[in-house]
Amino acid sequence: MNIPHWLKIPAVSLIALQVGASFTHAQRHGVEPLVTTGTPPGLIKKVEPAYPIGFVIHGAKGRGVYRLTINPKSGLVDELKIVKSTGYRDLNELAAKALLQWRFKPGTPSPVEVPVEFEIQGGNRILH
Repeated sequence: MNIPHWLKIPAVSLIALQVGASFTHAQRHGVEPLVTTGTPPGLIKKVEPAYPIGFVIHGAKGRGVYRLTINPKSGLVDELKIVKSTGYRDLNELAAKALLQWRFKPGTPSPVEVPVEFEIQGGNRILH
């Protein structure tokens, strides 16, 4: 699909405006996204999963458990399996993307199970 250049700038501006409005809406209601992950023995590089504000606004939260198979020579994560889903495919994908970037000391016993929790803290409930 070929979009004229003069139309691209307003489209990008509109998307940026929507993201800004969503973030402001979340801040106004005291909502704060929080991701907690386990820290298994031998971990030397930890990347936290992203938790985009759009997921927070829509109430997507959950706790999952992931099994990581670690390469004994490099310490890199060779394989990831979902043991328990967060309940949201997108949150599972965000967790997997981060966990696959983790690095362990070479020789770390494998596999390891890692809990990941996406939670929403705060929030003012308005009753009408």
